[in-house]
Amino acid sequence: MKKIIIPVLIVFCAAMSSCTAMKRQAVVKVPETVDEQKEAEKNAEDHYNKGRFEDSVGVLLALLKKDPENPVYWSQLGSAYAQLSAYNFSVEAYKKAIELDPADVKARYNLSVVHSEYGSSAEAMKTVRDALKISPRDPMLQASYGNVLIDQNRLEPAKQVYSQIARAKPDFDVAHFNLGVINYKERNLDEAEKNYENVLKINPRDYEAKQNLAAIKILNGDFETAVKYLKDVVASNPADDIVLSNAYFNMGIAYLRLNKHRDALKAFETVISIEPWDMAAYVNAAIISEHLGMKDKAANYWQRYNRLLPVNKRKEEIKRRMEGMGKKFNEGGKPDGAQEGKGKK
Repeated sequence: MKKIIIPVLIVFCAAMSSCTAMKRQAVVKVPETVDEQKEAEKNAEDHYNKGRFEDSVGVLLALLKKDPENPVYWSQLGSAYAQLSAYNFSVEAYKKAIELDPADVKARYNLSVVHSEYGSSAEAMKTVRDALKISPRDPMLQASYGNVLIDQNRLEPAKQVYSQIARAKPDFDVAHFNLGVINYKERNLDEAEKNYENVLKINPRDYEAKQNLAAIKILNGDFETAVKYLKDVVASNPADDIVLSNAYFNMGIAYLRLNKHRDALKAFETVISIEPWDMAAYVNAAIISEHLGMKDKAANYWQRYNRLLPVNKRKEEIKRRMEGMGKKFNEGGKPDGAQEGKGKK
């Protein structure tokens, strides 16, 4: 589901980032002159747009010492804290922005997104309803209302909201994307596919839509097209490791269905290199390695799986498989004849 932090004068990034540890902000000189203030505003924008959110926070705090009643600075600070997953700080900053400028629907929208992102759906609903009283036709506010309904698993009213948005604003990709989410939850794969395809007509670079569309293609048996979309996702070089590992995992599934076992193995090995705790990737890599006659590699993956998950229902199966390959099953150590690592056999 798409939840977007929208711009507040400066061009902020489009989506909430994954968790980023807060660091101690450097002390920034409080601007004294108008020129220094303008320079600080530009620095805050540059830091934000380049992903240096801690530095952006530091500059904005200095600006607020100069002008503590500036609602724009508070709203920008809320966005920077949101990108750092600093929920409490973000909420307080947005609330201050709204206190200073009650008509600021952007701050209200962003506050609803932060509440929703961190599980406070009741607060998110209250915030977005208050904002809709000010600007009832705003598509982003309507979309936020739909997001909260999805969070509350109220799919039918959420679908009505997004359908209305899509009719009124056909080029609003978020509406089509979240309709796809709802369709998928309802297992209406044909409609989900249409909505994700609509997203890509509007924004061909939307790798999230491509990833979701690829998953639907796999479920519908169109494995070649799924691989194509997943390669596009990988080529987009997403910063989120979870997105990247999911793309390679689904690529492995698609290759497996296409009987391209070596390509499938390579995909699952890539998943393991990105997320070494992905148990399903170890199982798939081990089984494919067995199929390809790579006994040492298969034994290695089974043993690593067993060490990472010592209490598992596969223990007897693993022992049987390894004995069938002529390998001794050592619960606490390496399998006979296998080497640690991911070397090619």
